[in-house]
Amino acid sequence: MLLPSAVSEDLCLSIHNLRDVSLQNLRCEVTNMNTIAEKNRKVYRYGFSKWSAFLKSNQIHIGATLFFKYVKASQLLILTKVVHKTKRKRGRA
Repeated sequence: MLLPSAVSEDLCLSIHNLRDVSLQNLRCEVTNMNTIAEKNRKVYRYGFSKWSAFLKSNQIHIGATLFFKYVKASQLLILTKVVHKTKRKRGRA
């Protein structure tokens, strides 16, 4: 998962200042996630290491759409909604 640039800026993330970010899941449990930097052409984008472990521990499958609320005062990302990817059943011809 990549962080929106506004959140990255508010957290003062840079390649020299990668820090933990607190994520709250739907059960109100807070996890500290390490940030990583990824170079995209001339700019850096920031995301989380161990993202797949967070998804697995929260029973979220790859392809789901996640909605977060960012609380600037506490620098907390709160997971507010998960929309699971639906599989279409193939009909018989």
